Amino acid sequence: MSIPISEEVHERIRSCAAAEGKTPEEYLQEAIAQAPARDRSTRRAQLECALNELLRTASPEEITGAAAGRIGT
Repeated sequence: MSIPISEEVHERIRSCAAAEGKTPEEYLQEAIAQAPARDRSTRRAQLECALNELLRTASPEEITGAAAGRIGT
């Protein structure tokens, strides 16, 4: 796959790869492989924040009633 990137980005990739003792290709392969795990972690953190807000602002009865209504639809 060929993706056009600026020289500045290319240099940053080379620099980061060199700092880790890798080729730019190895560095990018690893970064791409780790991306889904980062996305899952970010999503989990977002859900935890939303849940904490919900638990602070609604009663248990309101939460279970809303969940039951949502699941039932």
